[in-house]
Amino acid sequence: MGAQLFRIDFGYDGTEFAGSQRQPGRRTVQGVLEEALGRLTGGPVTLVLAGRTDRGVHAVGQVASGELAWKRGPEELARALNAVLPDDVVVYRVQPVPPGFNARRSARYREYRYRIWSGHAPPLLLRRYAWRVCASLDVEAMQAAAAVLVGTRDLRSFAGKGLGIPGSGKRSVRTITVARWRPLEQSIDRVDRGARLLEFQIGADAFLPHMVRNIVGAMVAVGTGERTPDWLGELLEARDRRLAPPPAPPQGLVLWRVAYSGEELDERPPEPGHNPVSYGRGETYGSQAEEESQNSAHLRREAR
Repeated sequence: MGAQLFRIDFGYDGTEFAGSQRQPGRRTVQGVLEEALGRLTGGPVTLVLAGRTDRGVHAVGQVASGELAWKRGPEELARALNAVLPDDVVVYRVQPVPPGFNARRSARYREYRYRIWSGHAPPLLLRRYAWRVCASLDVEAMQAAAAVLVGTRDLRSFAGKGLGIPGSGKRSVRTITVARWRPLEQSIDRVDRGARLLEFQIGADAFLPHMVRNIVGAMVAVGTGERTPDWLGELLEARDRRLAPPPAPPQGLVLWRVAYSGEELDERPPEPGHNPVSYGRGETYGSQAEEESQNSAHLRREAR
């Protein structure tokens, strides 16, 4: 039996990775996953990832595709992968896909979430998964600023190095379909009773490098009162990254999901009780995340 094209849905804690994309001499998500697949299939494996994440950025909805010389079923491959992968990577599902499927090029929607801990005491259990902002944030003002982003926009003001300079000539237009802030309920005992955990949800056809972190950094300036919500629109129209504040740090960012043709997009606000508050293994406070964690643990036990 020859090689077959597979889709792999997986997630990872990005804290100890130099990023998702393979880099010689560095520990990366792609490198770890390709190495594990090579051990199981007996030959070199090259994968395509749906989204590129930087050092310290996490994922619960990453997708990879590649041709694999695997003779058993996809469920067996998922179990085998979870048995050999390190604890900061987990495979949710493996499935065969038609020829021509490409995890990156075939994607039609990507969604990221960014979480902020607004309070003075450090969030001990969430320090790897949220940006601690030692100030009270005006969520209504941040939401008003976020509304400006929805639509087809030239996002050079929020692009990474090389894209955010006027006249760079590189394509920086993207279509954002959802951009909103909301407070998250959580049940962690803490010293600072006035602290809040906030989440920014943003979905688009594609993203520029560092785009979400740059947007969040600008919106925090709005939330603290340093800037007004109208200023974000002015920054957007300026199309110049040099006018924007520094980016938000990587640990609060998560690649949440990637969707393809034929998959429904549910962009309604999440219902109460279906809210994963933390991304870390063993640090789960919402029913959806608890179920995912239990399923992942079950896969690991079966694989062993």
